[in-house]
Amino acid sequence: MRKFLVLAVSLLVLLAAYLWFAPHQDNLDRQPDREFIPDYIAENLTLRIYDKEGYIADHLQARRLEHFEQLGFTQFEQPRYTLFNAEHHAAWEISSKDGIWFPQDKIILEQQVLLRNLLPDGFIERVETASLQLLLPEKTLQTHEPVRIVGPGFYMNGVGMLADLSAQHIQLQKHLETVYLNEN
Repeated sequence: MRKFLVLAVSLLVLLAAYLWFAPHQDNLDRQPDREFIPDYIAENLTLRIYDKEGYIADHLQARRLEHFEQLGFTQFEQPRYTLFNAEHHAAWEISSKDGIWFPQDKIILEQQVLLRNLLPDGFIERVETASLQLLLPEKTLQTHEPVRIVGPGFYMNGVGMLADLSAQHIQLQKHLETVYLNEN
């Protein structure tokens, strides 16, 4: 009986020592992976990009920016991106709820994307879609989502769009309807 008691106490001491000194796996699992933590965060951000002659080429405003160096992208909340034409005038403004900027100067905008023409007397006033891909510095746009193009006295619905803002060219991949408004 005495040997059994010594053996039982020894096992309890060993078990207690193991549990005391063993690494706690729960704490390791709860710590987030380093790459999912932003390297820096900025709020109420304004970014201006200038060309070689010193003229403003692009202008970006966002409510919040989170940069992830290891993942290779920058995430925006409520971005508003202004593109300038060859005459250095603000030509187009693109806004959305969320955006991601990749290092290859590719911007993906999602949720309530609105492309507004800032120049007077334009044939197209605005373009609405759910998501949009913007390639810089080419200033080309692409989406496979439903699109609504609105101009003075008409609107056009389609699915998918390719656009070259420098050449002032927009092409619907699939045209669904065009409605002309009767203005009396």
